[in-house]
Amino acid sequence: MSTVIGITSSRFVAIYMTEIAKSVSLNIQLLFDIKQVKSLLNSAYKDWILFDIYDKSLDYYEIISELREVDPRFRLAILVDNSVINNKYFELYIHRLKPDLVCGFHELPSCLKSISLGQRFLPSLPMAISVQVIPGWNELTEREKEVVWQLAEGKSTAEIASQLFISTKTVGNHKTNISSKLNVSGGPGSLIRFIFKNKVDILSTKQQL
Repeated sequence: MSTVIGITSSRFVAIYMTEIAKSVSLNIQLLFDIKQVKSLLNSAYKDWILFDIYDKSLDYYEIISELREVDPRFRLAILVDNSVINNKYFELYIHRLKPDLVCGFHELPSCLKSISLGQRFLPSLPMAISVQVIPGWNELTEREKEVVWQLAEGKSTAEIASQLFISTKTVGNHKTNISSKLNVSGGPGSLIRFIFKNKVDILSTKQQL
């Protein structure tokens, strides 16, 4: 059973989240203030964080962004209302958080049900606030993406070759092609540095499959 940490904007939303979570057999822990959210930095692994962004200060965004860097394993769902639709200010900060899904308030029941069942949720919100991949990502072949994902997970060239049943030379060729397509330059180690700098974005594309 997945555990969801809900960062809510009001008692009303908290009650709504709790009732829906119970109906789909989800464990949910609710947080109401910035101190509680900061405590997540030192907490154990969590499956999902559900972030209700209504009336939140930038401190919340910064803490969650830090969480994404410290532990990219958890998934992030952002709950929005109509006030953020086509609002470039909010779109920018939502994108920086690299959410796994974005859902409207009216879609919360379907959103939590999908989380409970481990299914992908397709929100009805405009594509403008959905996750975007890094430039050049769509030019990579499926095998090249597999190599990038494994590099992002800390695998060595030998380990990747073994797992994909290819030679280390082929892995090296893939890395060269990947660097070219993602416009990465700077000599030895530059691709690894690029991948770890964009690790959350890269691994989020794997989760969307």
